[in-house]
Amino acid sequence: MTMAPPNVLADIATEQQKVTAEIRELDLLIESTQTEVNRLKSREDQMKAKVEEVRRNPGGFQREEIFGATDEHTAAMGRRMTMEGQLNSLQSKRKLIDRSAQILATAQRQLAEYSAPPLPPDTTPLIDESRLLQAVVDTQEEERKRIARQVHDGPAQAMANVVLQSEISERLFDVDAQKSRGELASLRQMVNKTLQELRGFIFELRPMILDDLGLVPTLRRYVQTLIDKHGVHIDFSSTGRDRRLPSDDEVAIFRLIQDSLVERIDKAQAKDIVLGLQWKEETLDVLLQSDGKELPPDGELQSGIRRSERLELLHGESTHEARADGNVVLKVKIPIRSAPQLVT
Repeated sequence: MTMAPPNVLADIATEQQKVTAEIRELDLLIESTQTEVNRLKSREDQMKAKVEEVRRNPGGFQREEIFGATDEHTAAMGRRMTMEGQLNSLQSKRKLIDRSAQILATAQRQLAEYSAPPLPPDTTPLIDESRLLQAVVDTQEEERKRIARQVHDGPAQAMANVVLQSEISERLFDVDAQKSRGELASLRQMVNKTLQELRGFIFELRPMILDDLGLVPTLRRYVQTLIDKHGVHIDFSSTGRDRRLPSDDEVAIFRLIQDSLVERIDKAQAKDIVLGLQWKEETLDVLLQSDGKELPPDGELQSGIRRSERLELLHGESTHEARADGNVVLKVKIPIRSAPQLVT
C-alpha cells in the first residue's frame, strides 16, 4: 500500500495551522465587536428613553433639547446597526473558515489512512479551489442581501423619529407659526435626502433590478448613482444584442465592474471614465478607460477579492494598460453562458 506523499500531508498541516491562527484572531475580533455592539445598544436604549420622555412632555424641554434627543437617538441607532453589520460579517467569515477547516481535516485523515495509485492529470483535485472561492462569493452575496433587508427595516425607526419631530413642530405652531413652518420645510428636505441616501445605499448593497431587468439597465442606473455621488463624468455604452445571463454570472459581472469603477474613483481619483460593453455571440467584452493614477493591475478590490479571482469564477481574462496620455485601460473578455429558460 502506497502512503500519501509526506510533502502533501505537511502542506495540509501548515494550512491547518494558518486556519487555526485565523480562527483565534477572528474569535477575538468577534468578542470585542460583540462587546461594542452591546455598549452601543445600551446607549441607543438610553437615547430612546429620552425621546419617549420628550414625546410625553414636549413642553418641559427646550427646542434644542427636543431636536437634539431625536438626532442623538438616530445617530446611536446608526452606529449600532453599522457595528452589527461588521459583527455579522465576521461571524459569516468564521463559519466559512470552519468549513475550510473541516475540509482540511477530512483531507488529512483520508490521506493518512488510505492510499491510491497516482491520479490522471485531468482528475478533479481533492479541494476544488474554484468551488471554495465561489463559496466565498456566495457568502458575501448572502451578507449583502441580509444587510439590505436590515436597512429596509432599520429606517422605520428613523422615520418614527421624523414623525416625532413633525408632531413637535406642529405643537410649536401655536407658539410661533412662522418658525414652525420653517422647521417643517427643513424637516421635509431632511426626509427627502434621507430617502435618497437609503435608496442609493440599498442599491449598492444589492441592486434589486439586476434580478428583474438584467445587467445593462442595472449598470445604467449604477453609473448615474456614481455620477450624482462623486461628480465624475462616466460615458457608458452597450453595443450588440444584450441578453439575460445566469444569475450567478450577472452578479459576478456586476460586482467586477462595480469594484473596478469604485477602485478608479476612490483610489485613482479618476474624473473622466469610459465604460463600454460589447456583446458578441460567445463573449461579453468590457472596456474600462479612465484618467487618474496608475494602480496595481490586480490589487485587492473593495469587495476584498482580486480582479483575477472574479475573472476565474467567470472563466474570463483581462489586459491592463497604462498609456502615455495618462489614461489607464482595462479590457475584459468573458465567455457568455445562456440563462436557463423557464418551461411554461
